[in-house]
Amino acid sequence: MDGDQLTAMNMEWKVLKERFFAGEPVDPVFEGIVKDFISFDLTLQDIFKKVETFMKGIDGLSEGLVVLAESVTTGLSSVDDSLIKADCCKMKEATNAITRADAPHSALAKLRRDMDFNIMNPLRCHVVNNRNMKTYLDKRRRRLLEYNIAKREMEDCVKKSLHQTDRRYLAAQSQLESTKLAFHEVDRHIFEWLYIMEEYKGDILDSCLQTLKYLQYEFFATAAHSISGVLPARMEFRPMVEMTPEHLEAQVEMAIQEAEENPEEGVVTDFSARLIDKLAKDNKNKPGEGLDSCADEGPSVPVDPLSLSSLLSQGFEEGPARQALRKFKNDTQAALDFLIGGGEHAEDEPEEQVRMPTTVRRVQRLKERRKAQQARRQKEDEERKAKDEGRRGEAKEDSKPSTPKREAPKSEPRAVDLLDFTNEEGKAGSKNSQGASDLLDLDLTAPTAVKGGGNDLLDLAGLDEPPPPTDFSKQIETVPLPEQITLDLSKCEKGPLGPPSQSSGYLG
Repeated sequence: MDGDQLTAMNMEWKVLKERFFAGEPVDPVFEGIVKDFISFDLTLQDIFKKVETFMKGIDGLSEGLVVLAESVTTGLSSVDDSLIKADCCKMKEATNAITRADAPHSALAKLRRDMDFNIMNPLRCHVVNNRNMKTYLDKRRRRLLEYNIAKREMEDCVKKSLHQTDRRYLAAQSQLESTKLAFHEVDRHIFEWLYIMEEYKGDILDSCLQTLKYLQYEFFATAAHSISGVLPARMEFRPMVEMTPEHLEAQVEMAIQEAEENPEEGVVTDFSARLIDKLAKDNKNKPGEGLDSCADEGPSVPVDPLSLSSLLSQGFEEGPARQALRKFKNDTQAALDFLIGGGEHAEDEPEEQVRMPTTVRRVQRLKERRKAQQARRQKEDEERKAKDEGRRGEAKEDSKPSTPKREAPKSEPRAVDLLDFTNEEGKAGSKNSQGASDLLDLDLTAPTAVKGGGNDLLDLAGLDEPPPPTDFSKQIETVPLPEQITLDLSKCEKGPLGPPSQSSGYLG
């Protein structure tokens, strides 16, 4: 072994002996700052892991949106309705604008880029730098032990009054100087890093928090703007809860009743013949259309030459004038008002088409049939009551001559007063019974009232109750989206330090 190896082994033995017998020196201030630094490092590592979990959740959400859009598009593309097909394509485009990772301007691709540049990469650099700082902290503790050992050996030499030219004194002095320089070099670097990290700790965490909020807002705002662009201009669709099998059963029963009221001469086994007959009765071309859909189709009204010349003499162009006359069925005054109000530009910018429900007229017919049935039932009830009253009157007239005269005084009151008296008693009895039932109801409802009161106290003003589901039978008020905000780092306040260079980078 050479001299350097022996010196290193000797120092290692002294360090182990110092740790075992004397222990490591404890600096409360230094240990407190190191503890805060370790907590800060754990916080950054936890944020890094949680951001990764968040991005995985966003990927899962995007996959769900893609699957939903593809399934809806595939299922509804077979429907023979141009508006439904167009809405399916719009929904697929909006979903692609959100979830396409290979599209540079999609919400998901932009979130990934911004999250990696503004959050993940800085956090990754901090985690690596903090790991290196922990290594330097261990090195500082080791250098401090070596310095304390050399300092104690130098004190022993001074106590022994060794001469300055003594070999042991010179060795102790040389070791003290070298360990002092080594400790000072490590301690100075660690001290400045711990001080800077303590200064910037709040700003780093605040920047991480605010950046995450902005990135989340930008992603969901972009997604909301994409979906809002494909929403219908008006809510004309019927709610699904009004078209459940329980509601459609009334339509089936109405059709069966109509068939029973108008029985056919023979049993038709040909399904196509029955379908053609049904379409003819409903006045439509195919099953998917609404009732009386054929009545809506009609030839366009020919333009009246006199009305057209009258509008042309007013200075309007022939194309808009013809369109206005067709729109108002050759009503010259209405067409003139329409053109004066700027109608010539209305045709250039057609209103967005919204699909109207095809079953509205069928529901109206069902309501009219129910009203007719109720009116017929009410009329039958009135006729039945009139017949019953007539029969009672005839029975009274027939019973008058057969009644004995002695019993006449008994029949003169016609038992009205007695019956009224008994009715009063019955009413009183019913009141008493009602009162008893009320008492029983009070006894029965008392625990529920107390229970409800306890629930109200524990419910914190009803905050635990879930909100009711959205009722699509009413108009849904859509709040206009605010102007979309993009994360612009140029608006952030600049720090006192410039961008780190390669030579002065973090600890490595």
